[in-house]
Formats: sequence, structure tokens, C-alpha cells
Amino acid sequence: MPRVGVTPTREAVIRPLSALLALLLSSTLALVTPTHAAPAPERQRAAYLKVTPGNGAFTAGQQITLRGNIGAPGRRRVHLETHLDRPGDQWRAVPGTEVRTNRSGDFTLRLRAHATHILYRVAAGGRRTPSWTSAAVQQEIALATDGRTAVAGEPLTLVADTTAMPLFAGRALTLQARTGAGWTTVATSTVGTDGRGSFSVVPSVEGQAVYRVRQEDWDQGIGHVGWFPSYPLYVDVARAGTRRTLLPTPAEKPVAKPVTAQVRQAPAPHQATAGVGRRWGLSRYDFDWEYGESLTDGAPLGTRRRGTWLDASSGTGRVFMRNGGLQLSSNSEGAGRAGSTGSLAATLQGNATPYGRWETRLNPLVYAGGATDYTVKVELLPESDAARGCDARAITMFEARPSTPGISIGARSGATAWQRNLPEVVSGQTFHAYAVEVTKKKITWFVDGRVVGRVTDTAAISGQPLTVRISMQASGDVPMRTTRTLADWVRAWPLGKGSPTRGGARLTPGSSTPTC
Repeated sequence: MPRVGVTPTREAVIRPLSALLALLLSSTLALVTPTHAAPAPERQRAAYLKVTPGNGAFTAGQQITLRGNIGAPGRRRVHLETHLDRPGDQWRAVPGTEVRTNRSGDFTLRLRAHATHILYRVAAGGRRTPSWTSAAVQQEIALATDGRTAVAGEPLTLVADTTAMPLFAGRALTLQARTGAGWTTVATSTVGTDGRGSFSVVPSVEGQAVYRVRQEDWDQGIGHVGWFPSYPLYVDVARAGTRRTLLPTPAEKPVAKPVTAQVRQAPAPHQATAGVGRRWGLSRYDFDWEYGESLTDGAPLGTRRRGTWLDASSGTGRVFMRNGGLQLSSNSEGAGRAGSTGSLAATLQGNATPYGRWETRLNPLVYAGGATDYTVKVELLPESDAARGCDARAITMFEARPSTPGISIGARSGATAWQRNLPEVVSGQTFHAYAVEVTKKKITWFVDGRVVGRVTDTAAISGQPLTVRISMQASGDVPMRTTRTLADWVRAWPLGKGSPTRGGARLTPGSSTPTC
């Protein structure tokens, strides 16, 4: 039992006092000593996405920077998603675009600008930024004289104008003179701070000289903007000794204002492809031209990505990239000559194979002028024949006069030709996918994934490495209807995968007169 009325000892009194002093001291120190507790959590911010440079200030292939916030604090991995803004399309993650946010949820992502109208957003798990619509300004360059008469033996100033597109001051310019259907470099310059560059040339003889200018590859950061040509400029050169005067009507620029990426049309059932529908698998090469590539850039996709395209023009037209595809265009107003004349071609070099599958998505469009249609063709040629312009052993994937309903397919070998007309295919109003499969025993043709023809005569099969040529062939020197042929993409596959190819009407054999 406790002792009642006993006086406490000294030790018993000191211990409670010591405890009280320690408590008071610790409380005081807590008021004056900085704490090292965990920081307060970051405040959640609204998700956002900003892009520099903005629309109107960049072209396809140029580096653009996406900055924003995912809408939640904390470090996490985010990635880019794209949408083509067409009915039925879905948001798709872009491989190779993953980055980490900082503690606040901020991110920075750099990429090459897409050539077409496209939507971007950044995502992580169930979180998304608002979308941003990209509309790249298309490349353009115009070539004109200084407005004075050109005289043989006297200096002539030519001016290149890039003001219809974003300024790339210091970009190399190459002036070329026509030699046959090709081009020879005659002078160089650079784009100035005003978007223009000039050249001085001396025409040697009286007559007509034809020039074009190329703005060369432009590589900044991760961006790559491929080289781009002007339309040909026709210059009438007066005889030596003629007095130089101002021309009454100086040539106009072919483009009056910047051209931005266009919204692609919604896919239709007739735009099915053989490559997808017949499960041909991984392509050998896939030229889709979606990021500002030039004709001499290799294929961006496929297992065998080498090869370049050689352009040829014997008249007013040019071959160039526009809106995510390859375009053969017969003329531009103000290019120095009225109407469309001469032929055009783009030929793939350096990626030929004797057997396999090839497909392109194509649409020739007729605008105005002239009374005669171009003959538009997509052919497979032995690479050695293509180098010398010979089509005596061609396999024709597509041939049409765009103002006339129907297309034809066929093959030639020596004095024999096989052909079939397809009047139900209207080529000049929309895109169609044209394909061909070549084995050692058979050639098979497809339109929008359907088998439409076959040849089993092995005489039609050269066994030589084959390459693709897209052309617009004029009828002599007569004025042609202004035409632009658009190739959305060109692809090739090896044999061996996919569903077996059966059926197809036999092509009718006939005679042919070789010209080479």
C-alpha cells in the first residue's frame, strides 16, 4: 500500500522538473529551427499543349517543338498521338516519341512536321492534352528574270523567290539549265533575309533558254526539309548586239500566297488495297513522302529502304512533293510560257527486283487548257531499259487519259503486247490503288485489291530487275490539258506471304512495234 503523509525525496522532485524543462525546450526549438519534412505536393495544373513555330511558320519536315502539361503532377512517361481528322479514323500512338515529364507534369517533345493536315495530342495512361491541328505551309519557289531583255553574250540576272513559304535564310539555291529532258547546274546562290536569291548567267546563243532553280536540303535540329524545284522558266534570248530594254509584262510568280496542307478526303470502299487486303506483310520499301522528303531521299519505311527518284521534264512541268505525296504537274500560270507542253516522268533508281509485288495509290486530275489529254502511266520496266528510256518490255500497272472514262493494263515483250481495258474504273475523279504481282510463271493485276487481269505466257516476263516509272506523256508539241498526277505512295513487297492469287480475266494478246 502507498505510504500516506510521507515527505517526497529530492530525487523524486528533480525528475518531474527535468522532464518539464525538456518539453519546453523542444517546443521552443521547433519554433525556431527549419524543418526537413517532405515538400508539399505539386498543385495540379490543367493539361495544355503549345507548339512552336506555329501554323503558318513551318513547312513539312521542319523541326517543331511541342511543350505542355499532362494535367497531373509527378514524373511519368508520355507519348505523342496523331489523328488524320477523317470520319472513322482513330487516335494512334506514334512509335519512338516517348519522353518523361518533370515533377510538375511538364514535357517537351521535338519532331519533324507532317506534310498534311493532322491532329496532335500527348497522352499518358488515361490522361490527354487538348489536341492541336497542324497545317504545314507547302514549299514553293518561283524563278523570273530581272524584267529586261535577254541578249546572247550579255549577263542576265535571274531572281529566285521563296516568299510564299517560311523563310530559310542561308538555304542553298542551285540554278540549272535544261539539257534534253534533264538538268545541268550553271550557278549557285543562297536565300537572303528577304526570301530571295539572285544569279547571273550569260546565254551563249540566240534562241530559247530554259532554267529552273532548286532550293536544296535544309537540315536544322532533327528537321530535314528536302530539296524542291521551281517550274521551268522559258527565256527568249535575242541575238548579240540587241539593245536591252524592259520587258512589257514581267513574269508573275506562280504562287501568290502560301499553300497549306489540305485535309485528306475520307476513305471510300473502293480505296481498299491489295497489300493490306491480301496480307502481303512487311513491304520491301514504302515511299509515302509524309515528312518533307525530296525525290532523292530513300524510302522512310520498309525492309529495303534504299533508292532515289529521277525526275525528267521536256516541257513546262515539274515533279515535286506536295501535301504528303509525289506530284507530276504539267504547268503553272506565270511560269514563262502559256499552256502545258512536253512530257514528265519520275523513275525509281537503285531498288529493283525481278519478281515481287508493287502497288501505288494514284489520282490524275485535269484542270484546263489545251484540247488533248496527257497519257498517264505507271509502269514496271527493267532497270536497264528505264535508264535509256525504253519501254519495249514494260508491264503497265495503269494507263489512262484522265478526261476519258476507263483505264487499261498490259504488258509488252518484243513484237507482242497483252492488254485489257477496264471501262468501269474512272481514274480522274478519285484515288485508286493499282497493283501488280510478278512471278516466274504469271503476272497478275489488281485495282483496289481486286484481281482484274492475268497473263500466264512467260514471254511477258523479262526476268530482269524491275523498277517503277510514273509518267505523263504528251502528244508531240501540241498544247496539252493542264494535268496534275498525284501519287499518294509507292510500295513493293517480296513474294511468299499473303493469300494465294487466283482468278482474273486473261489479257488479250496482240501485236506491238518496238521503238527501242
